[in-house]
Amino acid sequence: MLALLTDEQQMFKELATELAAAAGLVNPGDLDTIDQDKAWHDIAAAGLLSLRVRDAGQPMATGVEVMLAVQALASRLVPLPVRGSGVLSLELLSLAGAPAEWIAELADGRARYAVLLSRDLSRLADLSDAGAVAWDSAGADFLLVLDRTGGCVRLARAAAAGRLSWLASIDLTRRTARVGSLAGAEAVGQPIEPASLDRWLALALATVSADIVGAMRGALDGVVEYSKRREQFGVPIGSFQAVQHMCAESLVKVEAADSATKYAAWAVDELEPAAALLAARTAKAYSGSVARDVPETVMQVYGGIGQTWESIAHFYLRRTLLDRQVLGDDQVQLALIADSRLGRT
Repeated sequence: MLALLTDEQQMFKELATELAAAAGLVNPGDLDTIDQDKAWHDIAAAGLLSLRVRDAGQPMATGVEVMLAVQALASRLVPLPVRGSGVLSLELLSLAGAPAEWIAELADGRARYAVLLSRDLSRLADLSDAGAVAWDSAGADFLLVLDRTGGCVRLARAAAAGRLSWLASIDLTRRTARVGSLAGAEAVGQPIEPASLDRWLALALATVSADIVGAMRGALDGVVEYSKRREQFGVPIGSFQAVQHMCAESLVKVEAADSATKYAAWAVDELEPAAALLAARTAKAYSGSVARDVPETVMQVYGGIGQTWESIAHFYLRRTLLDRQVLGDDQVQLALIADSRLGRT
């Protein structure tokens, strides 16, 4: 697939890359020293939290712009809930016809939302789920969950205060919490049509795939630069054919995942919901299948330092491993793709 960005999209990509560089991590210690409040304000001011705000009923940004932003932030391990709050929560609120002031507060960074997933992270949670998980929920003020009672699907909102029990997550750049009782959750707007929910899921899967691609590319770019400076036997390790092969094979996997994700991101707004969802499942299936291979290869190329806490390499691996599980891993996606192709419900 030949995916060409417009001039505006290229400028937006450069802006997102600059923001990611300012808010991202260079080494594990940055997680404790970065000014996350300032970074959140800067990201909101740049418009990255309002990409899917509606203008005359249409999102201000397409799935492609969302993908570009998410990839840039993931490449630098930005530890902020841009996906969970600024993209996926805002999209659900918009589909449900939530009050404009709620969306405005989210878009300008004054309020943070978290989407609740099932206990195994494989799907959106509903009010009947025990042990729902608030994923990518750092600083969440409100929680969003589906209400399937009454013969339709509605969105419900609950205040996060007093409901979250923070979990020890493999991903150190994003916070995850177990959710207690959702008693008192209030219905939001109107019912969400199944086709609209499919389109939301297509956006969500494309966004998770974009995060995997961004993290893999960031990890690989970092180790390639390292291989140009690190010397063994008087020469850079990047001159060794074995190292070159490892990096080249990883690049092939990153580019393949990137191509599938670009198509899925474009499909979100351009194809019918069922077709967009199929494209997104395909992207998630492939990116999930290589989400472990590429960061582990990166750790091997780093050598001994790559196995230590002080190396940033394991942060990339941790991030992609959790991404792989969110909304279903590659095996789940392949099974659902087969069901779709074979006409099974």
